Amino acid sequence: QARLMAAGKERGVRVSGAMGRRATCASIASIYAVLIMLAVCTFRALSPKTFSLLSRQHWSAAIDALADGSPAIVVLGQSLNPDGSTPKTLLCRAEAAASLHFSSANYLGVRPPVIATGGDPVGAGTSEAEVMGLLLRGHGVPESKIRLEHRAQNTLQNAWEILPMLPKGCERILLVTSDFHMPRAAYLFEAVLASRGLNLTVVQHPVDINCRAARSTPELNPTVCSAINAQSTLKRLQNEARFIRDEVEQIGLKQHIPGTEIQPLPEWRLKQALMEVEELLNRTAS
Repeated sequence: QARLMAAGKERGVRVSGAMGRRATCASIASIYAVLIMLAVCTFRALSPKTFSLLSRQHWSAAIDALADGSPAIVVLGQSLNPDGSTPKTLLCRAEAAASLHFSSANYLGVRPPVIATGGDPVGAGTSEAEVMGLLLRGHGVPESKIRLEHRAQNTLQNAWEILPMLPKGCERILLVTSDFHMPRAAYLFEAVLASRGLNLTVVQHPVDINCRAARSTPELNPTVCSAINAQSTLKRLQNEARFIRDEVEQIGLKQHIPGTEIQPLPEWRLKQALMEVEELLNRTAS
């Protein structure tokens, strides 16, 4: 009888252990199911507005950057038209920056600050940063998350002037600008950071000029546009290639920031930027 009771207890322990393992597996399965449902809901929430702005490659890079170190979004300005109207390139950049700001919360629960940089090089009477601030607020970005830099007159000055505005502990700059502008912009930002001895990573976030905001905006009369805004994408890319070859390679980075000389990056990095522009040129021409 004692042996029977012992055997019964042993079987009870085995059954209890098996039931416990099954319960644990069921709990894990339930957790995975919830995570999958959240992922599907998040994807649906972001599509199509967000993913129409972001290429898959650069979206992944931007999200990886958010997960590693404190980030800041930096969106670059574009010359306004003489009458103060906003060019489509600027509409697209502001829309992409706002989308990235909100989308980051779906992954990490944080929304990085958005630094809009650009002065008034064409004398339109208002800065590019001010216009982007209005656009960002129109997309729902809170005032507390927007920082405006009004002084920069060119891309190198964009990189220089935003440095004091980066949040404390910032390790990543999510750089938002048009795809045709990105190779040179990323090179100049990296050069400024290196010259200041700052160990920050620049994550490229190029924006298609034919974004949703651009498609929904009526075409302006070319006579109203500034010379640069009237240019085709092909012409812009040709100018970008010339800027890299002439201004960066031959003249250097001396004349853009008074009293400060930014040292160029290694030769391979310059060639990489030029190759990126030439690849865009080939795709656009074909």
